[in-house]
Amino acid sequence: MKRTSGVQVYLLAIVLIGWTGLFLLDAWPVRAALLIISAAAGWAAHRLELSRQREQADLDAMQREQQHHASILQVVNRLRHDWLNDLQLLFGYIQLKKYEQLQPFMEKLKVKIQQEGYVSKLGIPSLIAFLITFRVQSRSLQLEVGLDQEVNLQQLPVSAELISSLVRDTVELFREHSGSDLTGSGVLSLEFDAGDDHLLIDFVYQGSYEREALERAIHSRLSSSPAYGLETSDFQEEEAVIALRLPFHT
Repeated sequence: MKRTSGVQVYLLAIVLIGWTGLFLLDAWPVRAALLIISAAAGWAAHRLELSRQREQADLDAMQREQQHHASILQVVNRLRHDWLNDLQLLFGYIQLKKYEQLQPFMEKLKVKIQQEGYVSKLGIPSLIAFLITFRVQSRSLQLEVGLDQEVNLQQLPVSAELISSLVRDTVELFREHSGSDLTGSGVLSLEFDAGDDHLLIDFVYQGSYEREALERAIHSRLSSSPAYGLETSDFQEEEAVIALRLPFHT
């Protein structure tokens, strides 16, 4: 690509010299020759620029694909690691004959499997990918999705893109303003509640956070619009509650 850029410089220099000669020379044959040379050099420079742009676009696409694959691999490895930990703990209880620990552990494991199943069936691929990836990659904020039953958001009469963008933006706001202390990272709970004519998206954060900064950011970036409203915004010490109301299309 550097070689292409160098050739372009030479071609543009030829174009500049040719156009300069058109104004300085009086001989029409020479001026015509310079015009032809300049036009040819300009066309060649244009084609080289298009080629350079295509090469850069292909390179950017390849880098994005590699990053996407790396992200998927990270998610798979993290999920595999978590399940291996659960299995090792289960086998440990059995080997140590701590049978009294098996029932509560299996109930906890059942809830975990159920919740992961609910998340995978939310119906909006971009939202599902974000929630799973965030839970795996985030270190400063622990995200928990609480669902009592299966909810297919794609089937609701409300914009799927709006739901996905509001969840992403709000979660990122909490991550930006959450604080880490000796007790560990903060915990953000996310719930979806579909009513008769609206969808409520509830966020409950527990842990240390920049209270005033988060409150300003929430009211600035999530101010009500015709598409949704800020139903609840309560900011207390070590806890913040946000609820977004999305009316159904009529």
